[in-house]
Amino acid sequence: MNHMADRPQYALDNPAHQGQCAFLAGDYEQALVFFADHLRQHPDCRDSLFNLGYCHSILGHWQEAAAAYQRVLELQPDDAHAHDLLGAAHLKLGEGELARRHLSQAAALKPGDALTKCNLALALRSLGRRDEAVTVLRRAVELRPDFAYARFELGVTLVAEDRWPEAQAAFREALRIEPGFSRALFNLGIVETVLGNLREARTIYARLAKTDARMAARLLDTLEGQTPPADRTVNGPPPICP
Repeated sequence: MNHMADRPQYALDNPAHQGQCAFLAGDYEQALVFFADHLRQHPDCRDSLFNLGYCHSILGHWQEAAAAYQRVLELQPDDAHAHDLLGAAHLKLGEGELARRHLSQAAALKPGDALTKCNLALALRSLGRRDEAVTVLRRAVELRPDFAYARFELGVTLVAEDRWPEAQAAFREALRIEPGFSRALFNLGIVETVLGNLREARTIYARLAKTDARMAARLLDTLEGQTPPADRTVNGPPPICP
């Protein structure tokens, strides 16, 4: 079977435009071919390098994505967006220190960007520097008080520090902003369980069951298997959703 024959036909003008059309159509493998072709003709085209990196990222090709963003930085060392994306790629590759370096650069170049601060916090957390991650996430919340994701990541980091009441407040705030945030609901259910608020945890389970049945089933398993508070230091808390 000729799979190429099943692909949509893109306008035959130039590879960069063809790549953009393929990308917008969700045909990321073909978009890679077009952007790579354009870069053979124009190796310093930053737009095509970014687009090549985006495609690789979507497809989970993190090493190739990192190479594309690194090339952008060779052309323009102070490109904040490239530092941000390269840091995220290094994080996916498990390269926490490289991620931290690039995300720190990105945060310095765009100090008002709350999402960049969240990414930097993830890199710090991966290195075990959770106190610093909490500080960075609190700054992200200050910058964007309505950013549920920042409050969610703050809650996750506080759980890792065994700061359960603070994590409870963070997840509750995330849900105040975005009531259908399934991962925040799940984690709040875990936190309420650990704090002994089982009635509240079951209420959260009922909410979660309406939006994510699989995650709700995981929470119910935790509720039904909850150990007494006295045993918690031996068995450890239930796992949360990162």
